[in-house]
Amino acid sequence: MADAANVKKAGTGKSGLGLILLVVGFIAIIALIAYALMNPAILAATLTLIVYIVIGIIVVGVIIYAIMLIIAVPTYMAKGEQYQEGVDYSLSDVKPVKETSSEDKEDE
Repeated sequence: MADAANVKKAGTGKSGLGLILLVVGFIAIIALIAYALMNPAILAATLTLIVYIVIGIIVVGVIIYAIMLIIAVPTYMAKGEQYQEGVDYSLSDVKPVKETSSEDKEDE
């Protein structure tokens, strides 16, 4: 396969090194998890920390939800409702649409 004259190749050494570091990092994380599972004191401390973090996220979510509820009521009251008067919609007013495709529009 012939290459064009204006094609340049760039080295992939830096991205390859980055991928190697990612793989080594994942292996280290898996080793740390295995070590934590074998050591009950570290496992208990880690699980306690995870439980506190999850509870904190839930509490923050509930607080944000409550604030949104409190703000929503006055916003709804100030905004009001919009509706049309004297308009009657019926299914008999619906007209069929001719089936078309994008190719038909190009021909026009």
